[in-house]
Formats: sequence, structure tokens, C-alpha cells
Amino acid sequence: MKTINYCLKRDGSIELFNKTRIINAINEAFKESDEGNREIASRVTATITERLLRLFPDDIPSVEDIQDVVEDTLMMYNFRTTAKNYIRYRDMRNRERENSY
Repeated sequence: MKTINYCLKRDGSIELFNKTRIINAINEAFKESDEGNREIASRVTATITERLLRLFPDDIPSVEDIQDVVEDTLMMYNFRTTAKNYIRYRDMRNRERENSY
């Protein structure tokens, strides 16, 4: 079975793909929305990984690509409040990064 092994970071470096980071991010958004729990976050992450494999069969997905798929997948499963929380957090972190340069 094929897997996602790496991801492209914002600084251009490549690191090992770590699905636990996705699970943790979704679980944190679930805590805010009260729409799910860690087990559901793990199942959603399995779907995200499958979608990434279809979208990037021969490429290394970037952090931005992965985050886009997370948002889309949350919406696909009707976790709308969780998706909004995730999007807000992502936007806040992007602004923080921009301000630190």
C-alpha cells in the first residue's frame, strides 16, 4: 500500500509526513466546536491521507496543500464549525508568520 512519506514545509525543506500532527490539529478544532473527539479526528485524518494520495500520487504535498485538504474534508463531513475554527486558526498563524518576517 502506498503512503505519504514526506511533506514540503513553507521554508522549502522536506520533512517526514506526520499524520499525528493532523489528528492533533483537528482534535483541537473539535474541542472548540464540540463536534467530535480524537477518535473521529483519527478517522477524518485517514480520509485526508487517502485524498492526499489521490491528489499527489507522485509528488510531495506542501503544508498548504495538506491544510487545504483538511479544510475540504472537514466540510465534506459537515463539520462546519470545526472547519471554521480550523480556518480561523490557520489564518491567525499565517498572519503571525507574516508579522515575524
